[in-house]
Amino acid sequence: MSSMKLLSFPFLVFSKIVRSMGAMEVFEMSQVSARTLNLLNLARIPVRKVHVVNGITDAIFVYEHGSFTKTEFLIHFLKNPQTIVGQIKTNNVSIDIWLVQRSSSFEKDVRENIIRLNSNQFGYGLIHVLTHLDKIFFRIDIAMGIEHTTLVSMRGILCHSIFKKCGYLQFRGETETLSNEDCNYVLEKTEPTRGITIFCKLSSDFNYERILNFSRLRVPNVGNMTLQNLKNLDSEIANLGNHHFKEADINEFLHHWLKGNSRKLRRLKLDGFKEEPDWDALLKDISHKEWNETERGRHYKIKYTSEWETIDCKRGRDFKDKDGRLATVNFWIFWFGLIDFRKNLTDINRQENLLSWGSTTMKNEP
Repeated sequence: MSSMKLLSFPFLVFSKIVRSMGAMEVFEMSQVSARTLNLLNLARIPVRKVHVVNGITDAIFVYEHGSFTKTEFLIHFLKNPQTIVGQIKTNNVSIDIWLVQRSSSFEKDVRENIIRLNSNQFGYGLIHVLTHLDKIFFRIDIAMGIEHTTLVSMRGILCHSIFKKCGYLQFRGETETLSNEDCNYVLEKTEPTRGITIFCKLSSDFNYERILNFSRLRVPNVGNMTLQNLKNLDSEIANLGNHHFKEADINEFLHHWLKGNSRKLRRLKLDGFKEEPDWDALLKDISHKEWNETERGRHYKIKYTSEWETIDCKRGRDFKDKDGRLATVNFWIFWFGLIDFRKNLTDINRQENLLSWGSTTMKNEP
């Protein structure tokens, strides 16, 4: 049987075929010729989410269309030299390939397609691979995980415009301290649109106002964040840990919310309380009542970035703000936070918020 020449098909047919292909197949096909690459660019192949990490591991993850958990293929920059088996060409720059590993239904131990490259090529290779992926797919949505110890070496790399496509940013390095200068530089170069996580410690003079406007905000070590910073929070979902807030501070914040402020906030999680709060102090001068299933549902389902979480709000203490928005404050064994039920309430379709209290270990998110 003779083979079919894909490029001989009418462009509409070609487009439908390549849109149904896997990301690894499309990436390999883009290596055939400049003409093929141009046709792939015109085919408007669906958006792919791309996750970049550096430090202990230097890698680029490309996820399945519509997913941020299922990897289609991985480009791994290895630190230990291996035998060169070929090259990939991106923007007329050749990058050595050490291994191409393809998964199949017969290889149970292989979970994904992997292209292994030289870690010494990570600096310029990262830019060329990302710009190449940006040509192949209609649009790429980048999430960056930057190790604090690499910030100096990453400065020149982050100047490239491809990083303006960054939707989510993560600073890594729990024992390192993030300065205002480093934070501002990376934020200026990447301009994340969706959210930010900071695992590092924060400098004593850290400018919290710089990060309070992100839709998703996670800072396990907020350090010296003030009550005024908390009131200025403009996030939808915020996970804050190792804070210094007391019941009186939370009470003042709740009164701030009752006046109609913090309109975007759907959930505030305060991680770090060791025991159940003094409810009289926390709810001072706030009219509240026990959960009533006729007014709100018991469960709330929410997604920070990629994983859904369902929270049982049965034991909440409910109250309303001046506009009638319903909120509930609750204490779990370890944590406290705020959630808004208006979009994903599982039991009842009603506008609500959840305020909770605690210190659980947070999951790593992309």
